[in-house]
Amino acid sequence: MNFVSLTNLGCLPALAVLCTSIAVADGFQKGIEAFNDEDYATALAEWMPLAEDGDRNAMYNIGLLYDEGLGVETDKVRALEWYLPPAEDGDVAAQFNVAAIYDFGQGVPEDKKKALYWYTAAAMLADEEAQFNLGIMYANGEGVEVDHRQSLKWYQLSADQGHAPAQYNLAHMYDIGAVIPEDNREAMKWYLEAAEQGDADAQYAIALMHDTGDGFIEDDVLAIQWYELAAEQGLLNAQFNLAIMYDVGEGVPEDNARAIKWYEAAGEQGHQNAQLNLGLMYEHGEGTAVDPALAMKWYRRAADQGLTAAQYAVALMYDEGIGVEEDDIAAIAWYTSAAEQGGADAQNNLGAMYDAGEGISENKAEAVKWYSLAADQGNSIAQNNLGAMYFAGEGVEENKIEAYKWFFISGELGNDDGRENSQYAGKSMRPDEIMEAKKFGREWLEEFANGSTVE
Repeated sequence: MNFVSLTNLGCLPALAVLCTSIAVADGFQKGIEAFNDEDYATALAEWMPLAEDGDRNAMYNIGLLYDEGLGVETDKVRALEWYLPPAEDGDVAAQFNVAAIYDFGQGVPEDKKKALYWYTAAAMLADEEAQFNLGIMYANGEGVEVDHRQSLKWYQLSADQGHAPAQYNLAHMYDIGAVIPEDNREAMKWYLEAAEQGDADAQYAIALMHDTGDGFIEDDVLAIQWYELAAEQGLLNAQFNLAIMYDVGEGVPEDNARAIKWYEAAGEQGHQNAQLNLGLMYEHGEGTAVDPALAMKWYRRAADQGLTAAQYAVALMYDEGIGVEEDDIAAIAWYTSAAEQGGADAQNNLGAMYDAGEGISENKAEAVKWYSLAADQGNSIAQNNLGAMYFAGEGVEENKIEAYKWFFISGELGNDDGRENSQYAGKSMRPDEIMEAKKFGREWLEEFANGSTVE
């Protein structure tokens, strides 16, 4: 499930500021004043005698100093020692911090069961972050068997107190129908609660529901408004989706300059398709001047992450010398990367380079191999090329019926060369051979239309 993560340890509760005895109030208050002035050494000196005498508030505050490394070296073990007495006496903030230390194993061995115990203690005292973290632990089976109903219970309690991450997770459970029946309206209710508190994941989820019409009438204008809010907070997928909408003019007038802005935001965060689209826009001058060097930069960033289409684009630029010096060896390397991942265009072009001996030793059999892989995916150029190899008997045994079959398929898929070559091949074939080749071709096309191919 796509839930948000556990509460970050950086959001620890504030200092304990209460004091139970007039006799020690002065020293305790001096510690508070020193802490507020960031004079942590004085705060520690004021609180230590009180803590050693059993003052639970002073103990908690000293625990916080060691926990956060304020005026002392961070020491989770000592923090735990000071937190435990107030935690055992029912101090909810101490209970939460003890749970968090065990949960994340910072300075002590990770212990999910103890974390669960202390989160439960704090959650029973209505601590919303503890309730949320319990929801996560039950959802993931951390320190306990997976129990989505318990997870739902704790998310609900936390959400009811206004905890935005819990509201998001609760909404997501309604959205996908996890444990509870799918309910888009209840999902939207809780997404809105979280989104209005600035939760970017919730803002994105609302945008997506309006964008796709998930449970609601599709509304591109509202989708853009919510994508904008999430994108401004740096949410990667929101930035990419917003760029797409400006790129194609969905819900707004087409605006390639804005599309580039958001593609770049997403691309800088490593979004592969954003990087690919930026490459296309700079290569073709959409919303910007044509800039092959920038196109190559963005193609390379996506290609280096393994995106097949980007690897093909890089190969093509090297192959044709666009923005870089023509380099057949580099082109072959990138075509190979894309081809091995199943890119049909790359497979065809790689086949062509083996066929012509361009940047590599001529190897007709290798050309047939790559043409065949691309042809089986419906690449009409590769189908025509494969037909030519069968017709000439290059890299494969000559077979006029197989050649005609591939020319016929290529032509049926709209390739003019395939149509012309089928006519040319037919001049050297008997009528029954042509009928057989067409039969095989039609069978292939029928299977291809149904999502598979005939060998």
